[in-house]
Amino acid sequence: QKFTGPDEQARIAAVFRYLDPGGEGTVSQKEWSVLDQLWQEFDLTVREFVQFLQFAFGENLQDAWDALDEDGSGELSEQEFNEAVQLAGYFGPARVVFALLDGSDDGTISLDEFNVLEKYKKM
Repeated sequence: QKFTGPDEQARIAAVFRYLDPGGEGTVSQKEWSVLDQLWQEFDLTVREFVQFLQFAFGENLQDAWDALDEDGSGELSEQEFNEAVQLAGYFGPARVVFALLDGSDDGTISLDEFNVLEKYKKM
């Protein structure tokens, strides 16, 4: 569903071109493994973001949500999210974190989407 939309074919082609840097029209196993490396980077980014939230707001991520969702609307737009985490002192890749949390791709993060961060907390 991430590719669904009027530019679906162009988006798929862009990913294929990224995975096929030599332009030979095929993707080798080594080239495909780039996706795993990217996912590991994303995973690390989210883990570091959760550590920041716990440092800034305490162990309970609900407290972080309450602070970030200042207007109490139950969702955060990308602009709201970026401004709130910057105000809290986060200097990491906020846009990447937002995109990863916006599982519905609707341009907002709901509390349910935010709660995905629970699985990234250190035990």
